[in-house]
Amino acid sequence: MKTRSKKTEVRELSDFQKEIFVKYFPMISKIVNSMRSKLPSYADIDELHSAGVSGLADAVGRLDSSRKESFDSYIAMRIRGAIIDDLRNIDYMSRSARNDAKNVEKVRTGLEQKLSRAPRSDELRKAMGVSVRQFAKIMRRTQVLSFISLNDTADSQDSSAPSFAESIADESAQTPRQRLEDTEMGRYLRSQIRSLPQKQREVIDSYYFKEKKLGEIARDFGLTEARICQIHSQALMNLRPKFLN
Repeated sequence: MKTRSKKTEVRELSDFQKEIFVKYFPMISKIVNSMRSKLPSYADIDELHSAGVSGLADAVGRLDSSRKESFDSYIAMRIRGAIIDDLRNIDYMSRSARNDAKNVEKVRTGLEQKLSRAPRSDELRKAMGVSVRQFAKIMRRTQVLSFISLNDTADSQDSSAPSFAESIADESAQTPRQRLEDTEMGRYLRSQIRSLPQKQREVIDSYYFKEKKLGEIARDFGLTEARICQIHSQALMNLRPKFLN
């Protein structure tokens, strides 16, 4: 969810609304902290705080100044609602899958208390009263994912260990052989361009290396664009046979 900064939000409010905004701004941190223990691992506290800022600004913009006695509850509700909306936007599970996950956890907890051990999959399925096929589907939908930062390292004790981002292969990176081949091809191409007639050479240089449009090149040469197109085509025709093999 994209949120605007606190400074941007306040500028859009009247003097009275700005005063209310500043007064209730600390409430955002209190609400975020009260929700911290129930937040999923992938939640970003700063992002949730930003969502709360948007919720506060929206609430202040809708306040009825004649009902000051209800400001606290209304503003708290809007801040909490904005934070929950932000969590829903980044949730990797659908709402139905989330409900299934809560049900699985409820049944699992009940069986653990009854059996004094972790229940087996077949025991959990029977307690849920679903078929083998339904159980497999539910477990796939509610599989817990672990989120990590690409800036973290596999070995948290070794500060010199490469981060996950540094360990991921760059598929677009060239191999030493490819770099060498590109270098040699570049040299060969430049030598062949130098062998072209002067006007063709200058058109190729302007178009491909100086990134000028044909119309610009035509003005530089004092020729028509059609004539520049013709020179360009002739140059390519002269170069093409030298690269067929």
